[in-house]
Amino acid sequence: MMTKRRIPGMAILRDIQRQKEEKKKQQKEVFRQVYNRPKEKAFSDIDQLNMDSFRAIPKSVILELGLSKAALAVYPVLCCEADFEKDEAFQISQKNIARFAGVSENSVRNALKELENARLLIKEKVTDGPRHFYIYRVGFFCKPILDKARQYGGAIYFYNCIIDNGIWAELKPRAKVLYLTMRAVAKQDFELYSVIEGEDYGGDWTGVNYDDYIRNRKWDVCDISLSKLCKLAKIERTNLTPILEELERYKLIERVDRWIKVYLRPGRLLRHKTLTSKIAY
Repeated sequence: MMTKRRIPGMAILRDIQRQKEEKKKQQKEVFRQVYNRPKEKAFSDIDQLNMDSFRAIPKSVILELGLSKAALAVYPVLCCEADFEKDEAFQISQKNIARFAGVSENSVRNALKELENARLLIKEKVTDGPRHFYIYRVGFFCKPILDKARQYGGAIYFYNCIIDNGIWAELKPRAKVLYLTMRAVAKQDFELYSVIEGEDYGGDWTGVNYDDYIRNRKWDVCDISLSKLCKLAKIERTNLTPILEELERYKLIERVDRWIKVYLRPGRLLRHKTLTSKIAY
């Protein structure tokens, strides 16, 4: 006697459909987690750095506003993240800021509030589906403002490579503030620079391209006392030697007798062989 082939009942069909839907739901959750995961970025290795990219930071921000060490650590990071060509909002996580600035996330939150109160930062919360994040606009001399206002003497050119290579994160808070202060008060001395760099024209500067010097120079001269520097930077004068040695280690400064060569770009860069210092945007 032949056995009739049993056809799965509706309950079995519903169970199969439920399993398919559950699997699809799991796949959607996996994709959601992957695509909503913050993008990662590593500190740039030496051969990946753009040594010419910079942001024009107003000297008044450094010398006149009385910002805290944390705010002065965070501010250049935000400037370097912003678009130099356009005044557009950008996204960066507080974890990312903390890593690049070399401070804690709590310090970042306080610094952002301080920069907002100083009208140097506009922060806006954005909701994109399940994601919530902030976008920022930071006040500095972007290219259109720099070209229009001709604010060259009122700004320092802070080179992004200091941030991107991880040097800024490595520096102690006082070292950051002291470097920014030195950059703000250092002078451009064309004749002295030319002599020291082996470009002595014997006092005849006719035909010398001053714009090329401004654009390509390696350092400026800081000739004020350390006591006055510390007063301007609002940091204590005691135990300053390790801070100066730290800046010299990266060749951000060089002490020469009573004055200091303040370098625009670091003479020593960090080598990230594995590029494992990843940061979340």
